[in-house]
Amino acid sequence: MFFITHIIEYVRLAMSEQLHVNKKAGSFTSTSGQNASLSPDSSDGISLIRDFAQLFRLPVAILAALVGCATIYALNSAAPLYKYLLTATILICTHSAACAINDYWDIDKDRIDHPERPLPSGRLSPQQVWWAAVILFTCAPIAAIPLGIYCFILVAVSTILLWNYSHLLIRNGIFANFIVAAIAAAIIFLGSLVVARPLALLYPSAFVFLYTLAKEIIWDVHDAAGDRTQGIVTIVNSWGKRTAFLIAWGLIGIVVVSIPFALLLLPMGHPLLFGVFSSVMLLFVGIALARYQYQDSVSAYQGFVFWDRISMLLGAIGLLGAAPAL
Repeated sequence: MFFITHIIEYVRLAMSEQLHVNKKAGSFTSTSGQNASLSPDSSDGISLIRDFAQLFRLPVAILAALVGCATIYALNSAAPLYKYLLTATILICTHSAACAINDYWDIDKDRIDHPERPLPSGRLSPQQVWWAAVILFTCAPIAAIPLGIYCFILVAVSTILLWNYSHLLIRNGIFANFIVAAIAAAIIFLGSLVVARPLALLYPSAFVFLYTLAKEIIWDVHDAAGDRTQGIVTIVNSWGKRTAFLIAWGLIGIVVVSIPFALLLLPMGHPLLFGVFSSVMLLFVGIALARYQYQDSVSAYQGFVFWDRISMLLGAIGLLGAAPAL
């Protein structure tokens, strides 16, 4: 229940971000009278915090931290508190830094695909974004040192790949999709390494890898125009939208088919939890994906983003049910 409570709070954050994703930085949810009472300095400070939160995709970074901590809890509920705190720090810093440096390198492309983001809109400067990425990417490996050499190596390698992600994307966007999927799966693997049970959650890691790979292919559908201006090779730009959606559906189909086999063959601690939540997760994301495929509108895309995040929450609970009993 400890992690479910935090997950419910994340849903609230994700819903709030979705409501404001296309609004200007100066638009606040408070009343106009409250805004008028703020001094110029405090208003600028709040605006800056909001811009960095949007730059870092903060709710998703929090979700990554929750998944990593929940992995630790599922595999060893007696793990000391410092391991949870360090793992959360690593994942929040890594995810936030990756978003920042990606926006830094991709500013020209984002002026086409994501003009509402803080950097292409001019609300943050390139220097601010670059230094934020450097500081956070430095903090992540440092936080990994007390967790052991294997955790440090995993975080260091992930940092190098994420720093160079945009350069790899220019060389081959399809290869970059695989890197992002592997980094997402590494969130669960990191939690397993922290408690010295690296092989305990290989199936959930593979589940996350395939799901994320499908999602990355769909992100490229939305970013196709900007990718073409940069000469980035993606599935949608190479073989068309229809092929991109077919491959994404195929990957999700593999995940769906794997569920009954996993229930039958794996020594899960909570098979019902896994079966229910992972199935509902895929149902939600499947409905949102179908709507985006056939409507191809901004609202359908935003709906897919929103339901993907909700589905990730459900999947996090379900995949933790796949942990073997102690």
